[in-house]
Amino acid sequence: MTRLSSCRRNCERHGRRDRFDREEAVSSAVEYVIVTGVMLILLVFTVILANYIFIEGPSDTLKHNSYLDTGERLSARIVDMHMLAPESGRIVMRVDVPREIAGKGYDIRVSPAIDDSGTGQYLAVGDGQPVYALYVRGIETAPVLKGNFTGDGEYTLEYDSEGVW
Repeated sequence: MTRLSSCRRNCERHGRRDRFDREEAVSSAVEYVIVTGVMLILLVFTVILANYIFIEGPSDTLKHNSYLDTGERLSARIVDMHMLAPESGRIVMRVDVPREIAGKGYDIRVSPAIDDSGTGQYLAVGDGQPVYALYVRGIETAPVLKGNFTGDGEYTLEYDSEGVW
């Protein structure tokens, strides 16, 4: 009589034939390899996308909203000044704009109307790409705005009766 291993004896007791029950060990190893591979793929995608998800995306949203807020604030000041302008005389108004947005400098340019009507004025606010154009509502007459400036703090807007800003 030959000496049988405990695995073989268990197999014979439970009605299994002459084979060892090795499929369980192989399937566990394959399972570990597959799970590890999937986790590594997810880790690689997370590392690649983490910069955009956690840094660039929120920074772009902050810049977009800040450019629009700055342009709308300046546009409102210009319209207020235009509405308060006397028939003859002069108005001087100080406007405070942020020095930088999201840690970078930016420009504010006065542009003529984008459409073919020739009326209206636009403020282009941005640091190059993208630039956000905001319509200065309330000034539909001949273009009266002139000049460009950067976000360096406090500026003075002047208006005299000849319509020069």
